[in-house]
Amino acid sequence: MSGGTQFRVLGPLEVVRHGRELNLGGIKQRAALGHLLLHANEVVATSRLIAALWDGPAPPSARKVVQNAVWRLRRLLESDGEGQHSAGPVALLTRTPGYLLRVEPQSVDLYRFRALVDEARAEMDRGAPDAASALRREALALWRGPVLADLAETGVLWPELKAMQNTRLDVLEDFFEAELALGHHDVVLPQLQATVGAEPRRERLLGQLMLALYRSGRQADALTAYGRARTALISDLGLEPGRELRDLQRAILTHDPALLYVPAPAHTRITPGQEPTAHRPPAAQEVPPVVAADRGAPVRERREVSVVLLRAAFEAECGHPDPEQVDTAMESVNEVVTAEAQRFGGTVAAKVGSLWLVIFGAPRSRDNDAMRAVLTALAIRHRFSRPHPALRGVGVRAAVDTGEALVRYACHEDGPLSATGTALDRCHSMLPLVPPGEVWVGDGVRRHTTTRIDYRRARTSSALWSVAAVRPASPQDHGLPLLDRGQDIEVLLGLLERAGPGGGPPLALVVGEPGLGKSRLIGEFERIVRRRDGEDRTFVAHLFPCQVDDSLLAVVAEELSRCCGIAPHDPPEQAREKLWSAVRRTAATAEEADWMFTQLLVLIAGVHGFDPTAPSGEVQAAWLRFLERYAVERPVLLVIDDLHAADEALLDFIDRQTEPSARSRLFVLCGARPELFRRRPGWSSPSDDVVTVPLAPLPDAVVEQQVRLLLDAHGIGVGAESAVGAGMIRELARIMVILADGNPLFAAEFVRCLADRIRSGDVAPGRGPDDSAASLLPVAVRRVIAARLDELPGGARAVLDDVAVAGGTATADAVAAMRRCGGDAAAAVLEDLTRRGVLVREERRAPGDGVRYAFWHELVGRVVYSRIPHAQRASQRAVFTAWADRQEQRHGGGDVRPLSPDGPVARGLIRLDRLVRRLEARLREAAAAA
Repeated sequence: MSGGTQFRVLGPLEVVRHGRELNLGGIKQRAALGHLLLHANEVVATSRLIAALWDGPAPPSARKVVQNAVWRLRRLLESDGEGQHSAGPVALLTRTPGYLLRVEPQSVDLYRFRALVDEARAEMDRGAPDAASALRREALALWRGPVLADLAETGVLWPELKAMQNTRLDVLEDFFEAELALGHHDVVLPQLQATVGAEPRRERLLGQLMLALYRSGRQADALTAYGRARTALISDLGLEPGRELRDLQRAILTHDPALLYVPAPAHTRITPGQEPTAHRPPAAQEVPPVVAADRGAPVRERREVSVVLLRAAFEAECGHPDPEQVDTAMESVNEVVTAEAQRFGGTVAAKVGSLWLVIFGAPRSRDNDAMRAVLTALAIRHRFSRPHPALRGVGVRAAVDTGEALVRYACHEDGPLSATGTALDRCHSMLPLVPPGEVWVGDGVRRHTTTRIDYRRARTSSALWSVAAVRPASPQDHGLPLLDRGQDIEVLLGLLERAGPGGGPPLALVVGEPGLGKSRLIGEFERIVRRRDGEDRTFVAHLFPCQVDDSLLAVVAEELSRCCGIAPHDPPEQAREKLWSAVRRTAATAEEADWMFTQLLVLIAGVHGFDPTAPSGEVQAAWLRFLERYAVERPVLLVIDDLHAADEALLDFIDRQTEPSARSRLFVLCGARPELFRRRPGWSSPSDDVVTVPLAPLPDAVVEQQVRLLLDAHGIGVGAESAVGAGMIRELARIMVILADGNPLFAAEFVRCLADRIRSGDVAPGRGPDDSAASLLPVAVRRVIAARLDELPGGARAVLDDVAVAGGTATADAVAAMRRCGGDAAAAVLEDLTRRGVLVREERRAPGDGVRYAFWHELVGRVVYSRIPHAQRASQRAVFTAWADRQEQRHGGGDVRPLSPDGPVARGLIRLDRLVRRLEARLREAAAAA
């Protein structure tokens, strides 16, 4: 025969000669040829062929059947196609103890595949991932399905088939690795998703999928993929994912810059042992200096800030203290104010005499700045309740408010900060009314902090509020069930069951971005444990992330009383005896028992020795030690929420629980944001001592269910369908699902905002549609987005301003014109923002074939634009318009104009506003008809 015969085993068995497929006969004959091809150019014993052709004991005629099959194959393969024998490269020879099929390796797709894989490996060793990727792509293209798929369908289960399938997956993983190293994550993502779906337990594939999703701006989907795989592993095998996968999850949670793709220079080749470009150190990921913010010029921005205005002064009974005494006291006060402001993330912006101004929200904002401001004021007041001798006779009062302000701050740290806005004016008006030792807040602050702060109305004004006490955070469930978190609760219940010496990890971290429902999940888990175990099995205790004042010690006192069996009606001496009995029984030494008893006694009000001014930090330390010892007697579930905000002392305590020598039946369950891992990187990787339960955004179908339940709760759902129509309610829910983007807090806030608008009847007469729509953007959502934006480098935020001014979509050339920098530098920043998930590439091209970049979510563009001062907007828009005119002349038209004179168009908000107007009109008509 001639060299035109091709053998194909990477799929159904085929033999093609000169373009014509040969008839290979019956199943035994095909199986014999397939087995010989898998071992081409080597002798295959007859006994081995028989074992391959028959599953189980072979019949007596087996050897004869094999001989006949070989005879027919020999005639087929060695003929010239017209029935004549032809000497050629294919020969089926008899060789003791069996047969040898002699073929040219290039004529068998299996051996061509292996040769291409070897070439790809050599190219990779030479530092050419692009060439290696092309060779692997060519090799994988030879596959038409599973090896010998037609024989496998008949029940053939040769070990070679499974081995070859694993080899293909190995090569596929190598191919994906090279493609990711080349920055082709968006190209391979669909194939990666399909492959992981078919092979869910191959951890390298899963890691590649997570990396591709992360680089495509889909961090939540990457964490969801990890969470599902981890849950399946624990459920099916009782195993945690491998260390590499856990390290990748930690890197995604902490936005490790090493995950981002940075293209190597065109002339650079990767040599063996050289670090790939995809894993360059963070320094290589910085914003190009040509577009970085000017470090010499102050930044001017419109921001929502929370401010604390505080006055410290000697009380009237101190008379007229000496100026030097006043100066010494004020220095001590300044140390206290500065320390507490820094602890809660604020900045002391000004100090004039006995007045201090502390600002939260600039230069970096957080979604809970109002809460931080109130806690700072309370912590400062608490410090004055146990004053230093220099502060004796000094009283403090504070006013807290929140609102929009124009702020100025330097790009570098420790620069001056100033703010101008009505919130500061309201604090100035409020402070003279505040009695010594009290903290008053405006109504806006109260609305945003009622989940953790109790208030009473101020004595002089119904619009002002006096802080009464701090209390444990109460997650807002709106009376609705917890949706789509059942699997997470099952994981936590399993961990609680296994906790203890020689069992599961003693620390579980529920980690997620703001609004995903960490507190709600932990609260539901705690309720399930209490219902299941009652008071007889698992003791449930709480700790709070940071010490503010003594308010929360009441919770600790109640739990200590339950633990010791102290009833509310017990006489003081009996309560004291019960406390001592519990402490003496659990303490490791007599000295430890005395220390714990002395500190914990202050929690039992009304007994001898009660000291309401005992340091709360020492009391909490004793409570922690008691729980450690008590957990030897019975299981203890210790719940700590918002661990990312914890004091170092509390983190050190948890560190002790993760040491093998300290294990008991204490199970610590914490809720935290990913920023916790910046302080404790070791906790982000699941191990024998720590397990992470990441919360991903909810699927759209679940968010829609939540939105409909919330609409019903506000009387806008099923109850309103008869008046407005089911179609309008469906459309309303669909728009909110898009705006919420999987975040249950966002969904709840949008529904609340809508309900408030309908109840108030405020349809914003005289406003433009964009302004009216902006009123439907909840403050809580705006704060979360603003906090994420402030994590970006200053130069990157400046580029986002340009994209916002350009209408929410821009090219690198447009940004370069507005930044007055090179196009390559602008493109590098835009690509970096795309990798960070802030921008996305648009499919359509701009005139001149430039790539357009847009905000990944319309709400991000709205928040960015709202921060730009009006004068700066006008200046940047003038530059953009001039550039757009030049582009229009050069390219003869095209879509280069901004989409809106008012910045990025929030289409979803505008659609929601129009729908709300129609809904209000229908409801008014229904009310009039009734």
